Amino acid sequence: MPLEPEAFQKTQRYQARATVAEVLEDLRALAPPERAPEPRPEPASLRARKGRRAGMGLLLASGVLFVALRLMPSGQEGVSALLGFLCFLTLLGGVIVLIVSVVHGQVASMEMSMSSMREERFGESYKEQRRLLLATVLRRFQVDLVQDAPVEVTLDVSTPLAPGKRVHQGKHGTWDREDFADPWLSLQGRFADGTQLHLSVVDQVRVLRRTKTLPGKVRHQNKRSGASLMTVALRVNPGRHPGLTALEERARDAVKLPPGARVKRVRVAEDRVELRVLLEEGWVARGPNAAEPSEVLPGRPPSLNAHKTDASRAVTMMFLSLYQVLNHSSSQGLPGNVRSAS
Repeated sequence: MPLEPEAFQKTQRYQARATVAEVLEDLRALAPPERAPEPRPEPASLRARKGRRAGMGLLLASGVLFVALRLMPSGQEGVSALLGFLCFLTLLGGVIVLIVSVVHGQVASMEMSMSSMREERFGESYKEQRRLLLATVLRRFQVDLVQDAPVEVTLDVSTPLAPGKRVHQGKHGTWDREDFADPWLSLQGRFADGTQLHLSVVDQVRVLRRTKTLPGKVRHQNKRSGASLMTVALRVNPGRHPGLTALEERARDAVKLPPGARVKRVRVAEDRVELRVLLEEGWVARGPNAAEPSEVLPGRPPSLNAHKTDASRAVTMMFLSLYQVLNHSSSQGLPGNVRSAS
């Protein structure tokens, strides 16, 4: 099924059953166009401070006019009336400007706190990181997958804080708490040796909010924490992998992961091995050593990702860790039919 850009822009969800080459072509079409950096507008908080200074200046001017009015000798009614009128206007203007600047500052504070909850992770769009992760994994596994056989792909790049992804809402001490679960990636395919692959990623996000009312000021506080649950499952023919269920301990020992990733769960059944890993929030699709020039966004050197968890490397190491267990099992039942895990 050909890619429909308009439908994707509306749903922010890509779903396809196609060959790897066709999916990669679609992912290239979904890449954001390069745009020249736009000049940043003046921060709302700075505008609010300027407004407060202007209001204080008008109040000071009204005070000076009032003092001048009090010191003016009698007999100059016309000048006194003019000074009184100017004093009233500057006083009224100063009060109005101060009120508007205070309200504007509070609104700006709320907008900044909300935007910080949705800001782009590690300086780049989380949408682009998700697209790059899927594209990188497909390219790495392409040579091992059945040639011209379809893979099933679901990629969701909508915000993880969408109301439909909320799984819990309540109180957390003095905070208002919201928990979100975002299953944004699913990939299924079949390798040339018959092994079926299923990769899935679920982002878990917790948002805490509270409001403090202080004299003349309202303070909004927000906290966000999250992680990504990445699962790789391999389904095999039990006849080719006898005694697989007895290798669960070996499977745990075989797991090797990059920094920033830790084992959440290992499952071994007679026809299936599964590894679930927890990635720290803030991962990148590809580390700086593996990034291709076309995948580095303009103005952002690869070194910015030097200390971020390499998600595609984590997937590769999970896959190789599970295949070590399968190799050991198949070598017991079918000597000589061992897949290389190097």
